Amino acid sequence: KWQLSLRDTYLWLLLRRKGCGGASLTCPRCETKPAKYRCRECGGGMLLCRDCCLEKHVKAPLHVVDEWFGTFFYRRPLVDLGQRIQFGHAPGEACDTPRPGHEGFVVIHDNGIHEVAVDFCGCKRRAKTDEPFAQLLKAGWYPATDDRPQTCATFEVLEKFDLHALQAKTSAYDFYIILERLTDSTGVKLPDRYQVFLRMAREYRHLLLLLRCGRGHDPSGVWGTAAGELTISCPACPRPGVNIQEGWENAPEEDRQEFLYVLFLAMDACFRLKRRMVSSEVKDPALGSGWGYMVESGPYRKYLLTVTDQKEMSTCSGLAALDHANTKFSKGYSTTGVGMCICARHEFVQPNGAGDLQKVNGDYANMDYIFGSVLLHKDPRMRKIISYDIVCQWWRNLVDRLKELPPLVRISLILELCQFVIPKMHIHSHTLLCQLLFSLNLVPGSANTDGEGIERPWSWIGGLAGSTRPNGPGVRSDTLDLHWFFWNWMKLLGLRELHVIKPLTKGIC
Repeated sequence: KWQLSLRDTYLWLLLRRKGCGGASLTCPRCETKPAKYRCRECGGGMLLCRDCCLEKHVKAPLHVVDEWFGTFFYRRPLVDLGQRIQFGHAPGEACDTPRPGHEGFVVIHDNGIHEVAVDFCGCKRRAKTDEPFAQLLKAGWYPATDDRPQTCATFEVLEKFDLHALQAKTSAYDFYIILERLTDSTGVKLPDRYQVFLRMAREYRHLLLLLRCGRGHDPSGVWGTAAGELTISCPACPRPGVNIQEGWENAPEEDRQEFLYVLFLAMDACFRLKRRMVSSEVKDPALGSGWGYMVESGPYRKYLLTVTDQKEMSTCSGLAALDHANTKFSKGYSTTGVGMCICARHEFVQPNGAGDLQKVNGDYANMDYIFGSVLLHKDPRMRKIISYDIVCQWWRNLVDRLKELPPLVRISLILELCQFVIPKMHIHSHTLLCQLLFSLNLVPGSANTDGEGIERPWSWIGGLAGSTRPNGPGVRSDTLDLHWFFWNWMKLLGLRELHVIKPLTKGIC
C-alpha cells in the first residue's frame, strides 16, 4: 500500500517540513514581533521571534535553530542571536560579576559541534576552588583542560560515544565524523577538535569505570585502587565467603557435592589484536595499569625481559598457537596478540586475566604470568580445572615455571588440586594419547562444559583489531579493559535471564 499510493504523500509531507508549513509568521508567544526562528529539537514546528527563542532556550542552549529567509531555512547558531551561557548559577539566574570565557568557546554535543559564548561565575561568595573547570563539570560539560578551558564535550555525547564504541565497536574517528556531518554536511570547515575529543572521551570513560566500581566512596581515593578491582567478577563461580557455605573444604567426602567447589578456567591467545610499534609507555601510560583485566604493564614487561629460553616445540597439536607469535605476520608489531583467561563455564574475563603477547625467548612466559595473576584472586584450596588448547605441552614444568615468577604474582600450585584439559573441539587436532589424558568427557563433575567458551569473547572483541592496532600502549590497554568490563556486564545480565528461564523449562523437559 505504501509503495503504491502513499509514497507521494509521505514525500510531500517531508518536503513541507523544509518550509515553514502552516506556522504563523507572528510570534505565538509574545504575539507582537515577527517570527522567523524554528528549533529543530523542540518540536511542534512553530516559529518564534528572536527574544522568545532565546528565552525558550535558556535551559537548552545547545539546541539547533534555523532562521526563515522567506523561501528557505538556514542554520543560525544561538550565539549569533546574542545567547550567553552562564555557569555557576541556575539557568536564567544572573551573576553579579560574570567572567567571560574564551572567545570562540567550542562545545561538542550529541547533535553536533557548537561555538558558544560562556560566562563563568565570579561572585565573591563562590569558593576559591570553584574554578571554571569545576563549574563546567557541575553543569555536565567535560572540559578539555583544567587550565582556562576553551573546549568541552557534554556528558551526553561522551556517554553516547561510550555505548556506540562498546556495542557497535564504532571508532572515535567515525563517531567524530558523524558529529561533523550533523553540524554541516556541505563541507564547511569546522573547528578541529578530534584530538581533544579523544582525550576527553578517554578520561571520561575511565572516570565512569571508577564510579561504577565504587571508588568514589572509598576514603583511600583513586590511588587506593587494588589490582583487578575495576572488574566484574563472575557471581556463579564458587567464591568462599561470597556464594558458598563456610567450612566447604572440610565437608565429609560422602556428603560433598564436589562439582560445586570446582573452578573451571579457560586460557587462550588471540593474534588478531596486534599493536604496531608506535608510541611508548612513557609517552602513553595506561590510566590504571593493572586495575582492571589487563595485568600491570611495568612488572609484566620487566619479567619478560628476564625469561631464559624455555622453548618446547609441540610434537602433538597442529594448531601451533604460541608459535604463531614468531611468524612473518608479527613483523612491525610491538604486540603480537593478547593472552587471556576466563571462567570456562560462564565466560567472564578474569581480573588481571589478560596480557599482551610479544616475541620473547620463553613461549610460555606470557601465559604463565597471566595464569599466576589470575590465581592470586582465587582460593588456593579450591580444585581447579584448566582448559587450554595446547595444555599437553604447557603444563609440563608449569610448577617450576610458576616458582620463577616475580614476587608480585608468584604462586605455589598444588598439582593434586589441578586438572588440565583440552577444549572439546580443539582436542580432535591432538594425538590419541592427548585425547585420553586431557578429555573433558572423562572429568567427573564437568557436565557439558566444552572449554570452547574462550573463543566467544575473541569473536566479540575482534571488531577492535583495526582501531586499536595504531594505538599507543596506554590507550589500547584502557580500551580493552573497558570492553571486557562491558562484556562481563552483559554476561551478568544474561545470567539473570537464564535464572528466570531455567525454572520455566523444567516442566517441559
